[in-house]
Amino acid sequence: MAATVIALAAVVAPGPMPTHATHSEDALLPDLAVLAPRDFRIVVRDSGRRLLRFTTIIVNIGNGPFQLSGYDDDGFAAKKDILSVNQQILEPDGTFSRHHTAATMFWSGDGHNHWHVTDLQVSKLQSLEDEEVGSVKKVGFCFVDNFRYGSSKPPHYTQAISICQTKGNGRVPMGVSAKWGDTYPYTFKYQWVDITGLPNGDYRLRVIADPADVPGGLFIESNETNNVGWAKIRIQGRQVTVLNKSARP
Repeated sequence: MAATVIALAAVVAPGPMPTHATHSEDALLPDLAVLAPRDFRIVVRDSGRRLLRFTTIIVNIGNGPFQLSGYDDDGFAAKKDILSVNQQILEPDGTFSRHHTAATMFWSGDGHNHWHVTDLQVSKLQSLEDEEVGSVKKVGFCFVDNFRYGSSKPPHYTQAISICQTKGNGRVPMGVSAKWGDTYPYTFKYQWVDITGLPNGDYRLRVIADPADVPGGLFIESNETNNVGWAKIRIQGRQVTVLNKSARP
């Protein structure tokens, strides 16, 4: 068991090897939070289909990294596989504890050519009476450090460690450092809600991180109450006006 734990954390973390099977009370936990969605655009295709595009940003405001390792039971993550996922939590001594999760990873089918975590983020368009009128089509996410959110340190989860790719040891690393975030721009494929036939009016777009229907979500965090960002918007033809939005976490 010890050898397995060591191999998993070594995927993304330099330095001392992990020795913990469960995290300690003093572990440096991550805390996923969501900024209000932004950069709204309405795109009308030749077919008449109307798409509401927008940018989402998940940030880690915890004391430790949000670090994941994807793996297949045969020891190598091949593109045809659906991977299991371990979360790795930083301990005060620099080692990492490991937690098996119910999350999965899949090889991207949207042209990005890398691994994605399934459904870690969900976006829903609702009426002001909380009736769902649409949801985002994108369901997979490769998490990296690409949005500085208070950190003075350089990004860690980057191409330099083959982020979201199968490494030589057969495993897939991804994550977000403390005080960093991950941005999904409105230009990305499937980063939209289909609003064809939706009447003009006021709506609320909610973006939820780690929304799994299990107690506390799929992943361990220091705070599970700040996983939603939202914007109240007004849709008028091809125009979108932001009327209100959630506070910065």
